[in-house]
Formats: sequence, structure tokens, C-alpha cells
Amino acid sequence: MDSDAFVFKDVKLTKDRTPDGHRIGYRFVRLIGQGASSRVYLAERFSDRTTMVLKIIDVATIKEPQALQRFVQEAELVSELDSPYVVHFLEHGFTKNYGYIAMEFFTRGDLKQRIEHGVSIQDAINYIRHIGFGLSAIHAHGIVHRDLKPGNIMFRSDDSLALADFGISKRLDETGELTKLGSVLGTPNYISPEQALGNDIDHRSDLYSAGVVFFEMLTGRKPFKAETAPALVYQHVHAPIPQLPNPVHNYQPIIDMLLAKDPDDRFASAEEFVSSLEAVARASHTLT
Repeated sequence: MDSDAFVFKDVKLTKDRTPDGHRIGYRFVRLIGQGASSRVYLAERFSDRTTMVLKIIDVATIKEPQALQRFVQEAELVSELDSPYVVHFLEHGFTKNYGYIAMEFFTRGDLKQRIEHGVSIQDAINYIRHIGFGLSAIHAHGIVHRDLKPGNIMFRSDDSLALADFGISKRLDETGELTKLGSVLGTPNYISPEQALGNDIDHRSDLYSAGVVFFEMLTGRKPFKAETAPALVYQHVHAPIPQLPNPVHNYQPIIDMLLAKDPDDRFASAEEFVSSLEAVARASHTLT
């Protein structure tokens, strides 16, 4: 590939301009991810040479208007958040044919990679506690993440953790076609029963997803497995909550609350979850 340009839907993306020739204050370094209508680049800000992530969406070729709405919504949602446990937003904007979002770059990868290599009990407690802090921050702004999973939990150079990727998040007071379209979006392994069924959701749906992540960190495996997405969804809705092995069985009450099928049976808030987690962790001498 030409070192001075990248291909973006058959259009040359030069190092300092979007495909339609607009300079937006960043130098594109390399492509690090892509979706149906968007690309994610490692970039460098001209003003201070800070490395960051630049997400670009091709407005001109979007076939579904909702995709553009979700992109704009992501920028608006993240711009309101100011928490050390949530991705830092820098700016967003549009050129004639492209939209872009600039966000902080995470140098130490994601939680998915760490789980694959094994997470200690103490680290699992620390990570899920900080995830709880992140959920508390977004829920305070009336935002539901709706796609909480290890791949969306990132680590900075100082090893601090932050929630990222708000592409299908929504406000609790949001209505309209975008909400309806997104109501069953999510990742099957981590989706809550109510979200999987397309029912109304609130912040407790994120707590269910956090429960799946916590179980996976403690055991090295997901609580439910199936050959197909529908079969996996069925388990989330109907299968009994699995039991933790003896070394971490003292956290079973936390798992039982997080993975309750009925949202009313879960923790009422992320703060309540963190408080209960800390109580069990202190009793188990695993809280750092």
C-alpha cells in the first residue's frame, strides 16, 4: 500500500486530508479497523503531535440513513462524558462527504486480549469495579451503552481502564426509528435477555452485560455457549445462571444479581453493584 495514502471505498485518503480533500488537523498514520460504511485510523494531531484514533464515515455512500444518525449520536453522546473510566472524546465534525470523530488512543489493547491470556482474581475484581465506575458515569448522563463487552473495554498506557465504542448506545429518553432499529443490536454473547427480545431496556441491561464479562474473567469462559446466535439468545433468556467454581464461588451472589433474567431482580444501579462487590472483595481480601 502507498505509504502516503490509504484506500477508503476506492478513494485515496492522503496523509493529511479526508478523501474529499479537506484538511481536518490530523495526519493519518494507518488503518486499524473498518465497518460497512466507516473506517478507523490511527492518526496524529498536527497541533501537538498527539496520537489518537480517528473514526471516519463515508456520508456519500451510506445506504441506510440510520447509520449516519448513529454516527452523529455517538459523537454527541461521547462529547458529554467526562470520566477517567470512559473514552476521552476530542472533537467531531463533517466535511462535504465525510464525518469524523477524534478520540483518545489506547496503547495497551483491550480486555478481550487479557482474558485470552488469563486474568487473575484480583485483576478481575479491579477491572469489573472500574467498569462499574464507567457505567455509573454514563448512566448518570442517561446513556445506556448496549454493547458492553471485553473488546469495548480499553487500557491506557498507565493501565487505567475505560469504556469505549458508543456506536449503538442510546439515551433513556430517546424515541423514534433509530431506537427501534437499534433495540436488538448488540453482541449475542453479552446481550441481556430484554435486549435480545427487543424489549425496552434501561441501565440494568448494561449491568447484565457486565455480569457476563465478570463471569468470563473469573472462569476464563463465557456463561452461555451455543452453535448459533438464536440458540445463544435462548440461553440468555431461559437457561439457569451457571455456577462459579470453588475458588471464586464467594462471588456467586454478585453473578446471580447481575445475570438475573428479570431486570427488577438485578442491582438497581451501578453504584449498588460496586458497593456489593467491594463488600465481598474486602471479606475475601481481594480488593486493591
